Amino acid sequence: MFLSVIIPAYNEEKRLPETLKKVRNYLNHQNITRLDSARQAYEVIVVNDGSTDSTPRVASGLIKDWDGFRLVDNKENQGKGAVVKQGMLEAKGDWRLFMDADNSTDISEIEKLWKFANQSCHSEQSAFSRPESVANATSWTSQEIPRQARDDDNFRAYDVIIGSRYLSKDSIKIKQPLSRRVVSRFGNLLVRLFLGIKSVDTQCGFKLFSKEATEKIFPLQEITRWGFDMEILAIAIKKGYKIKEVPVSWCDAEGSQVKKSATFKTLKELLTIKWNMMKGKYN
Repeated sequence: MFLSVIIPAYNEEKRLPETLKKVRNYLNHQNITRLDSARQAYEVIVVNDGSTDSTPRVASGLIKDWDGFRLVDNKENQGKGAVVKQGMLEAKGDWRLFMDADNSTDISEIEKLWKFANQSCHSEQSAFSRPESVANATSWTSQEIPRQARDDDNFRAYDVIIGSRYLSKDSIKIKQPLSRRVVSRFGNLLVRLFLGIKSVDTQCGFKLFSKEATEKIFPLQEITRWGFDMEILAIAIKKGYKIKEVPVSWCDAEGSQVKKSATFKTLKELLTIKWNMMKGKYN
């Protein structure tokens, strides 16, 4: 299998259906070339995090007849970090993307990440490319990148590629309230100082990992809630992976499930990660 898309969901009965429709439409419009026709090209895993609304019922009803889509229904709330870890490790794809249920970053933004992907990580029998009927053809294979571009540092092959809201002033289409923006920027500064992560935006919920990187990073993840993004990037660095940060379009969706108290809990988790690093837990 070439691509797995993991979508964690908590009380997303209103926003999840539209996101799933967009994901399905996008993936079904890719020009998928496979020598082994028996291999499934993609899968989409919705991981319910103990929602108290109708999220699991709505999701299962919508995707019951959709090939490649399935629901993992956790009855108890565990935290976003826990269900992302669950989905990433249950996935079968050579590449595994997790994205937010509110579609704050659209699935099509994955094209910005693909050109930096380590193509040796996926099966030679799988390739994705966009057909001319959808857009100007954009190959998802390294052969389409000019040699001089591949040799350039900007086109190095990466196993961990993350979306960023802050690398480009044009990335954010609908902004967060000023207070949340200030807290977010300050938090990212602390992450860089404490953990040595050079990424400008660790918390954007749009991240792509190779199968190899997933299987080395996520089993070591301990943080179960909002601070998990920082932890998996810290583990990636410890494991010797270089992280590529790419600007993606992002919209602040109404009805966010992130409470203000989560900010302070995340800062506490930052200290936990630092302590784990000092104790050598990620080595």
